Amino acid sequence: MAMLVLLVLWGLYLFVGQLSGTQMRLANEQRAAALADVRDALVGRAASDGNRPGSLPCPALDEDGVSPLLVGNNCPTYIGRLPWSTLKVGDLRDSAGVLLWYALAPALRDDNSAEPINAETAVELTLNGTPDVAAIIFSPGEPLPTQTGRPGNAVSDFLDGSNNDGDNAYVSGPPTLIFNDRALAVTRGDVFRTVNQRVLSEISGPEATPPTWGLRKYFADNGTFPWADTDGDGHADINQATGGLPYNDLLLVDPSQSGPTPPPLGWLNANGWLPLVVYRRLSASSARITIGNSTRDIVLP
Repeated sequence: MAMLVLLVLWGLYLFVGQLSGTQMRLANEQRAAALADVRDALVGRAASDGNRPGSLPCPALDEDGVSPLLVGNNCPTYIGRLPWSTLKVGDLRDSAGVLLWYALAPALRDDNSAEPINAETAVELTLNGTPDVAAIIFSPGEPLPTQTGRPGNAVSDFLDGSNNDGDNAYVSGPPTLIFNDRALAVTRGDVFRTVNQRVLSEISGPEATPPTWGLRKYFADNGTFPWADTDGDGHADINQATGGLPYNDLLLVDPSQSGPTPPPLGWLNANGWLPLVVYRRLSASSARITIGNSTRDIVLP
């Protein structure tokens, strides 16, 4: 009988241990999935911005998830609640039921004082010493014994250690008795791989017939793509196939839009995108435009 009791207890111990391990794995998967969903939403928001592609919203000040207005030329805070309402992602929570937190690189705030915002904009955040971080999403997890202020909004009641000390250097790592934050970096590359394609699409012009701006309109008007700009004046230089974009020879204004500098011309100029474009005339009817590692080919009949 004693042996039977011991066997039952041992079986229960193994079962509970296996159950705890499964619960921990599921909780970790839930935290990772929530962070990845937000990263995708932030990249999509940056790429679709109407007047400053690449910019990101200020952190929310409380659980309403609304990105606040700027104070002067700055976000009220650069570390706070995820602006889930502004991003339209729902009030995403981690496995502890806590709303996610969010840090933003000040250089990418959505304000004209931050311009130019483009693929060469330097961002200030680091995660575990790795630079070029545009934003960080945090899953705070269960409160530590010293975090007694929840559900308030104090950073120190949700984020641990050097994640609440007010500088731009953040950390993530395995949970301990004094640290259980999980963090995911949104790198500058994550943001601008997608934003670059938005810019290249605008410069290409619409595929509608007849095209109303960009390289497609130039081809429609002239029966050929322009030569490249090799002296930096924004004009095509005859017989030069590779160089900069001859943007001064292109119509980069959407005539269906109103205002003194209709899109995309206004934000392309204000954010210094046009000089970043490498242009190659592949043939009279094909061209390639590149920003960094992002490339678009335009081939017309």
